[in-house]
Amino acid sequence: MKKAESSSNGCEVLQREESSKYISLESKVQLVFLGLLSISFVGYFALQKLWVGIVFGHIAALSIMGFFGCLAGTIARSKGYSYRRAFHVGFFVPIVLGGISAFLLPAGPRELPVTCGGWTSLATGAVVVLVYALLKKK
Repeated sequence: MKKAESSSNGCEVLQREESSKYISLESKVQLVFLGLLSISFVGYFALQKLWVGIVFGHIAALSIMGFFGCLAGTIARSKGYSYRRAFHVGFFVPIVLGGISAFLLPAGPRELPVTCGGWTSLATGAVVVLVYALLKKK
């Protein structure tokens, strides 16, 4: 955008107004997870019958854990805590606990060595966000 200003001799000088085109790191991370989620949904439903469909399903789950991390980080930052630490707790803890539960829980009537740890991951991510929401401001 251009803005007109008067100079000392009375002529108008057109001056370019600086616009802010800075995108925060948090927004970039959210966009990456949104892109991963979109691509993985398409890949999962297109290749659902093949083994690679399972890979796309787990990438979708990874992006959902990323959104839990971003939400925990945003809540933490608004309360005066570290965004990065809250993001790491909201992202990595649910993934690790979901992986552990996949090996510990019985797989059911199927003859699989592991079961899905997705429910554990979702519950853990929700608990992490809830804990940060209940924290008092610094």
